[in-house]
Amino acid sequence: MELQSLIYLFVGVSFTIYFGLALWTKASSTKDFYIVKNSFNPIFGGASIAVDFISAVTFISLSGAFLTYGYGSIAFIIGLVGGIVILSIIIIPYLQKTQNLSIPNFLEKRFYSKYIKLISIFIVVLVSFIYISAQLKGVGIIFSRIFQLDLTTGLLIGMGITLIYAFIGGMRNMAYAQIAQYIIILFAFMTPAIFLTIEFTTTFLPQLAIFSKTSFGEELYLMQAFDRSLNDLGFKPSSDLDLINTILIAISLMFGVACLPHIVIKFFSNPSVKDARKSALWALVFISIIYTSIFSIFAISTLNIVKNTTNIEYEAFINDEVKTTHDTLNSGKWLKIWENIGLVKFNDSNKNGNIDLQNGENNFGELNINPDALALLNPEIANLPNWVIALFLAGALAATLSTITGLILIIKTTLSYELFEQSFKKNSINKVLLSKLFIVVIIVLATLFHIPNFTILQTVAIAFTLCTATLFPTLVLAIFYEKTNTQGAIIGILTALIFTLIYAIYFLYFNNSQHINLRVEGIGVIGAILNFIVTITISNLTSKIHKDVD
Repeated sequence: MELQSLIYLFVGVSFTIYFGLALWTKASSTKDFYIVKNSFNPIFGGASIAVDFISAVTFISLSGAFLTYGYGSIAFIIGLVGGIVILSIIIIPYLQKTQNLSIPNFLEKRFYSKYIKLISIFIVVLVSFIYISAQLKGVGIIFSRIFQLDLTTGLLIGMGITLIYAFIGGMRNMAYAQIAQYIIILFAFMTPAIFLTIEFTTTFLPQLAIFSKTSFGEELYLMQAFDRSLNDLGFKPSSDLDLINTILIAISLMFGVACLPHIVIKFFSNPSVKDARKSALWALVFISIIYTSIFSIFAISTLNIVKNTTNIEYEAFINDEVKTTHDTLNSGKWLKIWENIGLVKFNDSNKNGNIDLQNGENNFGELNINPDALALLNPEIANLPNWVIALFLAGALAATLSTITGLILIIKTTLSYELFEQSFKKNSINKVLLSKLFIVVIIVLATLFHIPNFTILQTVAIAFTLCTATLFPTLVLAIFYEKTNTQGAIIGILTALIFTLIYAIYFLYFNNSQHINLRVEGIGVIGAILNFIVTITISNLTSKIHKDVD
């Protein structure tokens, strides 16, 4: 079957599976958005957590992080995986014991204050909004490739699909659907990775590829061949990180993941602290299967591009007129498709009509590849079987759509359960309508939200850094520092929020000179230090915890 038909088939089947599951297990009450009625086996809970964690960041953008950050991109892998460990060890056990359904609810009860609850609700919504905008970009890229449309049109289609799915239900349906989604994601991600690993190395496991030798040319280890290719290309990442920024970003991601609202809430499907920890352990296992292969995938991706595009005549390539040494077709239709989408550009700087990877100022010479496109491009560049390409797109869509829906639901339920429940006790219709209207507004605004020249990964890092500066220190102090009082917590979290937002806005939209040495992706660590200092200082200067504070 030809490629486009297979793409429609695989995407259609995957949609049918998890849309059907979502409708079958539709939530029937507000609390269903928070808690699963029948507790799951921790293995299933771990799979559900892993799906929300993987998202567009892992499936689409993380493989291209090297194009942006060079070897500093290891900070993202360390930070993201480390965050799950901190979450399971520090945050979840205490929240599980107190039986609080959300971070705002816990902070309100801990400090006897509706003001800190409102502040934390604002932060939860803001963080989720930024995260959603990044996921929507991923959805737009995927639909652009599925229907071979420009990125704007693909984004509008993705926005509509996401909106429909977000209205279906809550946490209860997500837990069932995400088990199926993890299976799809795992097979979709690993299948092309295994194909590429077999083609370029002497092993078949992507996790072991970086320790293996290449299966072509000189018998070099993969990383030696990768390093030589980079040197031959004169490759330079767009935002090479120094040691300080690498450390700050890794820490920021760790602390940010440790208090991500849509991840924290997944642990409440477990009836006990023990089961929550088991779910976290299984989540780490499921996440690690994919994460331990990512660095190998980027190294292989570079060799894949070099092997299949260097010194090839552009016009013949895009018209499928290029044959390999084995007289097989080296299809280049992908290049024209992705040029039309707008994420790949060919600039014939030397005017010879060939694709020269060593000439030009792009990340691959005359070929400029957006980091967000690299993972999706890999199977097509390698001319893998059509079913593998279609499967990978279906998996990418499952990962992205699952996370974006979870984020929308956490916004809806935070507002509905934390705010609207009290305001509309006697009029549930108004509460439901208001929640649905807010979802529409969030999705539209998130679609329009744009950070210039930032990838999906970088945009999500902004959400993490806000969590790190605000929610993480406040939660840690609330749990472990008994002297923390309402005044200290409120002033501390506001100080960190204001500092981080001002820095981020200036860095992202007004820093034309690029003289700021600290990357915005890691500035949350500085905000967290401010939060700790201010909260502890104010708490010790003012009275003890007041139970009558409102």
